[in-house]
Amino acid sequence: MSPQSAVDDDLFRKVALVVGFLAVAGSALVARASPATGYELSIYAMTSPLVWAGLVIALSVALTVAFVPSSNAAHVRGHQSLALVLGGLVMAVFAGLPIIRGYKYVGHHDALTHLGWARALSEGTITPFDLYYPGIHTVGVMIHSALGIPLTRSMLFAVLLPVIVFLVFVPLCVGTIVPERRAVVIGAFAGFLLLPITTISMYLEAHAMTQAVLLSAVFLYLFTKYLRTDRGGSYTAVGVALLLVSMALVIYHPQLVAHLIVVLLGISAIQFLARRVSTGSRIASQTTVYGQTGFLIVLFVLWTATDGFFSDIALHFVGSAVEFLLTGVGGAGDSIATQGASIQGAGGSLLEIFFKLFFPHLLFTLITAVVVLGALVRWNRFDDVRAETLYFTVGLVGLTVLFGVYFVTSGSMMHFRVLGLMMLFATIIGAIGIHHLTAADSTESRSWFAGSRQPLLAVGFAVLLVLSLAAVFPSPYTYNASSHVSESTLNGYATAFDSSDDDVDFVGLRNGPNRYDDAVNGNEERMRFHTDVSDDAVNEGLPGQLDDDRYLVLTQSDYDREVIAYNELRYSEADLDSLSDHPDIDHIQSNGEFDMYYVHAETAA
Repeated sequence: MSPQSAVDDDLFRKVALVVGFLAVAGSALVARASPATGYELSIYAMTSPLVWAGLVIALSVALTVAFVPSSNAAHVRGHQSLALVLGGLVMAVFAGLPIIRGYKYVGHHDALTHLGWARALSEGTITPFDLYYPGIHTVGVMIHSALGIPLTRSMLFAVLLPVIVFLVFVPLCVGTIVPERRAVVIGAFAGFLLLPITTISMYLEAHAMTQAVLLSAVFLYLFTKYLRTDRGGSYTAVGVALLLVSMALVIYHPQLVAHLIVVLLGISAIQFLARRVSTGSRIASQTTVYGQTGFLIVLFVLWTATDGFFSDIALHFVGSAVEFLLTGVGGAGDSIATQGASIQGAGGSLLEIFFKLFFPHLLFTLITAVVVLGALVRWNRFDDVRAETLYFTVGLVGLTVLFGVYFVTSGSMMHFRVLGLMMLFATIIGAIGIHHLTAADSTESRSWFAGSRQPLLAVGFAVLLVLSLAAVFPSPYTYNASSHVSESTLNGYATAFDSSDDDVDFVGLRNGPNRYDDAVNGNEERMRFHTDVSDDAVNEGLPGQLDDDRYLVLTQSDYDREVIAYNELRYSEADLDSLSDHPDIDHIQSNGEFDMYYVHAETAA
């Protein structure tokens, strides 16, 4: 190609990158200028189209510059580095949209309890050692104290930080295993898919296991670096860093550490066998992880020994697995069937929801299987990554066993937590597989690759990014409702709990107000006294279904979830609207998004 063409290509990439950075900056500014004014059922639908247009433009530029070959090889490294920075900024803005758009808080269920514990830590009513996993709460309180921002907002930053860590360390891990620039580029965009977040037991909100899994990317990066350290040294900086990260992960979630122990035990077994069966192999020459494994086990035992919480959980799951094997009773099959019926009732299907939630995960799982098979059959293309592939394969086998144990436990969704960790491994191995499977084998094919395969990779990642990121936040697209908590809702609950009669309990839809009680009052132990009301009770007249008077809470998020997201599956619009018309139900509090009723029980009269 002529020098003039090379100059033109270089100029085009620089201009494109400038446009990309301006687009992502513009998206952030537009999002900031259009904050949420109330509860939003879908952050996708309620965020300005200009924001999405800017992010799409910026991400398209990042993909193009990163993957489409340049005629000016001298500047390729710099352009690709800037493209990865641009892509990372797009992902940071995307994951941080609740912060940018002024959401009061994000997350129902566990996230509200975590907010309450953080509030209790901040007020000094509990200490970090009173909690099983005080990591995210401590970080949230530290941000709150350092920046002087509301605790609800600091907890959102505590959610965003592990995402950024994940986006940084996944490509670094891939680059350590395959020290080539193209592998790092592929690893970065694989990380942008955020595969560990499934919105089923793994959420982009305050959820200790999710944050622990995302932070595990640092653990795996240091692990791959540690394998390459000098075996003769007693201590290394990488080894010490790995110990410190292990301690941090225990604090974030001991259950995640238990899963990593299973992985490390399998890897230690492989290393032990390699030193006796194949002394000249690459595995035999690498630094052993026996000490790191032992340290993690001791750390886990010391942290959990003072409380029977985790031992009771372990006994429960093992007992359930044994019961299932002996009797065939239990398992997640019934739950899946129930969920499938609910999805059909809302107008969808299991196949549709599986595609929306898990298609990118399935694709990376298949690529991972190809890499594992290639390493096992000694395909030359995978010679340089055979050791790490075997390590991660053994780890995935152990996690698969754990997945099975959780799966056969009735009423448990823990298997999806294991799936989240498995997707971290699949992201790394899948990126390595894409790199090796699309690599040129000869000078002739390299020329064809440069002109054809690289742009196809960009297109492929573009499609996967759209499919994956469209399901990161809960929305009606996946037959779910946003976990946005508006200021009016939180203030409404605070006022209700403060002004209510202690002798009258609260009821609400589905899980009831328990979690909001945790969030507002900072309960050390989870509130479980408040109950929900069934759809039959609402349909047949709530006062006649209660034994005692109750406060009934109905929020805008309840209404939108039941009527729009769930398509009136359990509670119809007419039923909810008719509550205030009943003579035995008094409307006693309202702020536009929070309504509280006093229900006079007919049986009590």
